Amino acid sequence: MGVIPAFVARMEKKVSTNIYLVAYYSRQYREVILNEVSLAGINSRDLVLNIGCGGIPYTALSIASYTGARVCAIDRDEEAIRAAHRCIKSLKMGDKVTALAGDGSDNLPVKFDVAIVALQAEPKKEVLENLIMQSKPGARLIFRSPRHKSLNQYDSLPVAPVPSAKINQNKTTFNYSVLYEVPLNGPKCQNLGQITSVCS
Repeated sequence: MGVIPAFVARMEKKVSTNIYLVAYYSRQYREVILNEVSLAGINSRDLVLNIGCGGIPYTALSIASYTGARVCAIDRDEEAIRAAHRCIKSLKMGDKVTALAGDGSDNLPVKFDVAIVALQAEPKKEVLENLIMQSKPGARLIFRSPRHKSLNQYDSLPVAPVPSAKINQNKTTFNYSVLYEVPLNGPKCQNLGQITSVCS
């Protein structure tokens, strides 16, 4: 993990119960998340998996607030999950957002309709492959793609598969959110080396 994501992770854990700082922090990503909601067509019937939620699960909280979807947020840092629990409780969002310890490249806790993968999540190739293999048919997968100048801080996406769509994001560390779509008849591949678009 680079210096920037490590600093952000520490800061989130410290301020996770200050609802004013959480609101300010989340507001910085409002447009990003609305773009991703539109890109993946997220609605209230979806179960969304948020990988790499951190101590302030702003993506999970925002998606639940904007769309009414249920969201399961996971992070492999158990201290971050404890902070995320406190944050969710302080905002009274426990009916819509759940935070669990978990790793996006391992067994996933839910069968999801949509997965949104944080910029700091890694290794992205393994996470993408795992999501494709464990997803429901027709699932939508969103990844934040780091800017070229941020590649020393964040893991990059693999060249294949080619995303189905992408949307510009005006952030310092990432410039796109990309969408991968799993076919309705499900994936027919075993690893990313076999994928040209998403497991066609």
